[in-house]
Amino acid sequence: MNSSNPTWDLPTRLFHWLLVVGVALAWLSHNQDWIEVHRWNGYAVLVLVVFRILWGFLGSVHSRFGDFVRSPITVVRYWRGAEADTPGHNPAGGWSVLTLLGLLLVQAVTGLFNSDGLLFDGPLRHALDSSTTDLLSEIHDQLYWVILGFVGLHIAAVIWYQFGRKERLVQAMIHGGQAGVEAPVPLWRALLVVGVCAGALALAIYFAPAPKVTAWY
Repeated sequence: MNSSNPTWDLPTRLFHWLLVVGVALAWLSHNQDWIEVHRWNGYAVLVLVVFRILWGFLGSVHSRFGDFVRSPITVVRYWRGAEADTPGHNPAGGWSVLTLLGLLLVQAVTGLFNSDGLLFDGPLRHALDSSTTDLLSEIHDQLYWVILGFVGLHIAAVIWYQFGRKERLVQAMIHGGQAGVEAPVPLWRALLVVGVCAGALALAIYFAPAPKVTAWY
């Protein structure tokens, strides 16, 4: 293995493990009613997900969507054993990545508009009319269970590949895996993308409409 030229670049590996922590903390803070922890963790997850979407176009070769997102026919052929494994995500794993990113993106964005009607208002709660934000809040609450189910399937798949097929997926996401086909892109590019994502979210929150004050007279 050439550690200087791994399959998975450092930003992709850091994203993966930070997202694991973020999803676990989202579940824990929700169940423990840690409102502020849940809020800031949601911001972090949103930045991570948007970063990974952008990194799917700007990152190293095996981090790009063009490298691992295949047609549904190819996925079926892979399941039937007619497609060989390739470096990076396999055809089924590629669609799993897209699905998880999509679910978490919707969950994080709707969280910005969420409210419990008492103690918590998302920063963009008052940017839209109440009927729309109520709908977004309902999506946020219900999608939580879909994500838990999908994460469970993802963990089961990793366990199967790790122990059933003897593919060292977990280890590869730690040290980068076997030598990739080309050197990773510069690290500063990932730092710049993260900075842009975090800055854009901070500006959206800063300029978010304040709640309307009703005069009682």
